[in-house]
Amino acid sequence: MTNSSKPDARRNASPYLYGEEAEAVARVPESGQYGHGAVTEEFERRVADFLGIPDAVAVASGTAALHLALIVAGVGPGDEVIVPSMTFCATVQAILAVGGTPAFVDVAPATLCVTDQLVMDAVTDRTRAVMPVLFGGRAIDLSHARKELTARNIVIVEDAAHAFGSRSGTRRVGATGDMTCFSFGPIKNLTCGQGGMVIPRTPEEADALRRLRLLGVVQSQAERANTTTYRVESFGLRYQLSDLNAAVGLAQLARFGATERARRDLWHTYRSALSSLEGVTPVDVDPDRSVPHLCQVRSE
Repeated sequence: MTNSSKPDARRNASPYLYGEEAEAVARVPESGQYGHGAVTEEFERRVADFLGIPDAVAVASGTAALHLALIVAGVGPGDEVIVPSMTFCATVQAILAVGGTPAFVDVAPATLCVTDQLVMDAVTDRTRAVMPVLFGGRAIDLSHARKELTARNIVIVEDAAHAFGSRSGTRRVGATGDMTCFSFGPIKNLTCGQGGMVIPRTPEEADALRRLRLLGVVQSQAERANTTTYRVESFGLRYQLSDLNAAVGLAQLARFGATERARRDLWHTYRSALSSLEGVTPVDVDPDRSVPHLCQVRSE
């Protein structure tokens, strides 16, 4: 919908478009490239700049991001991944896709997110990763558990599908040092139509993610455009993000300040409107630092 539209119940959970997205998509065919190309790589650079990080790797979906992150983290058959039971099925499917075993933990009632203590209580000798879900857009601070997790060689892979733009302290989610996965699906804080992104911790992880997302092909899109050959040196999947989708993301990113303000205003409006209802409490998404993705309530 355009910014002049008035959402109502008939448009529940509709994506919010500013009007520039269609024009951006229409320009893509002029380059002759419809798949992963220069527009996707520009989107990666722009997101990295927005987050204040060295690199970002765009992929086909948030689920693809989670799957690739777990592969790069070395999670495989027999490994346990601690994951909150309050999540979308994609989080669990990514764990199953690498042969891992979901180790479900409860969430804090006030936030619907895991805590340090809930995570550490679930750690076993088989634990290989922790996958906190930033439910509703709220950042999760596992700093008190990080030292012990690192000592046990347990990696943190954030499912930040709801939390693009949110902050943990003064830093954006994705800039806090963990491997972080975003979703850019139709109703996410930033949409590409469909898409996702992995924030790697090291240049080596970034290189591995780029090979994996394009069927193990070594050469970049720019290199392949100037040659008739290429090399496939490892396992990989067709998980790249197309220029068409990236063009939508670039148009959205340019207006993200307005999105951020609008989502916060809407969340506060819901909280005010619900305040008179006895026994109904909005779930705390830390709206002053988050970009709220949902407004959930707890009810007696």
